[in-house]
Amino acid sequence: MYDNTRRWWGPAPEVVDEPGRDGRCRRDRRRQRRSCGAAGAAQAGARTLLVESGGFLGGAATQSLVLAWCGFFPQRPAPRPEPVVAGVGRAVLEQLCALGIDVAPYYSATGNWNIRLNPEATKIALDRTLAEAGVEVLLHSTLAGVEVADGRIAAVTILDHRGLRRIAARAFVDASGEADLAFGAGIAPCPLHPAGGHRQPASVPARIAGIAPGQPLDKAARAAALAGIERRLGRAELRADGGIMTILPGTDDVWWLAVEVETDGLDGRDLAEAERDGRALVWRGIEALRRHLPGFERANLAATGPHVGIRETRHAASRAPLREAALIAGQRCDDGIARGGWPMEIHHGPGRTEYRPIGGAGFYDIPLGALQAAGLDHLWLAGRTLGADKAAYASARVMGTAFATGHAAGVAAALGDDSAAVRRELTRQGAIV
Repeated sequence: MYDNTRRWWGPAPEVVDEPGRDGRCRRDRRRQRRSCGAAGAAQAGARTLLVESGGFLGGAATQSLVLAWCGFFPQRPAPRPEPVVAGVGRAVLEQLCALGIDVAPYYSATGNWNIRLNPEATKIALDRTLAEAGVEVLLHSTLAGVEVADGRIAAVTILDHRGLRRIAARAFVDASGEADLAFGAGIAPCPLHPAGGHRQPASVPARIAGIAPGQPLDKAARAAALAGIERRLGRAELRADGGIMTILPGTDDVWWLAVEVETDGLDGRDLAEAERDGRALVWRGIEALRRHLPGFERANLAATGPHVGIRETRHAASRAPLREAALIAGQRCDDGIARGGWPMEIHHGPGRTEYRPIGGAGFYDIPLGALQAAGLDHLWLAGRTLGADKAAYASARVMGTAFATGHAAGVAAALGDDSAAVRRELTRQGAIV
């Protein structure tokens, strides 16, 4: 919960790596985009339709069980810094609070502030946020075609179980993650890496039930329990350090993030291999924990996500892409419509992560031009589809920052490319610019 100074309301959390099974936090010594765009546009007075291929909202959090919202706070040690994201993101957190979910951030061993999530509560919180904003929602609906005329998207074709329907609009926001709308319109992919370069690996988080009450989640013990198994299986790899394990708020289950997979994230056959290998390696890992880790004798796999947690696929070209140099300088700009505070988190391969810090005050401004599609009027980019170079993308892609860019893209779709007007409306809606 926030108060009107945009600080977190309530007692400061402890500095932790992973919260214990008893709900208290302890130190380890070793160590949403579519929804925002739609809500922002609707609150700016536009008639707004949100199209979602799944049966619920939430993107990677609910579809892939990536149950930590990163990017609401800059990378800074305790005491907790002020947030850099509010607006629609804040509204969703308040809905989670109303459902009894603790959204106080915790400070991890990586030096970042994260917010733990309950996936079912997150679905409901997003439903409520959009309903209150007056957004019409189509679930189980897939983009099937794009009509481009006179340098802009005139209409899209949507497929659901009734069949095909054509939808025309004055403006569009691509918050698909995979830049599906931009690709259909002919302006993606825009490569971030040279030929032969790799995409950042995807993750396969898991929800584990049956762990003994009060069982400490000791990372060193977990790594030792996993040391005897083969950590590589086809496309999948298990982190040698045992990964991240944390209690899920409002439940007795834990979230485990330890398996990553190599995939292009686009091709069905490629994804099938990655999903298969990832699930199998998660199962193998839990079997090892059950055999070798006290308190895990009855542990069982409660769920993996309907989709692996994709970090990077293709990218759309924008008119003013984010650049690494701007992040290193903590650059501010007059047409900034969102802030980013997450470090440049570059995954060079499974288990191989580099963090490059943000300069200046620990955050940077995202210019409106980073959300404007290049060569195509009235198409706005949000979340992972925004324009950025490889290192800047590694910061701006995270879900907290995606709340901010999604909110801004929705307002821009409603108001146009006047950055001053967009900033005024975002401020009116409680965003931080």
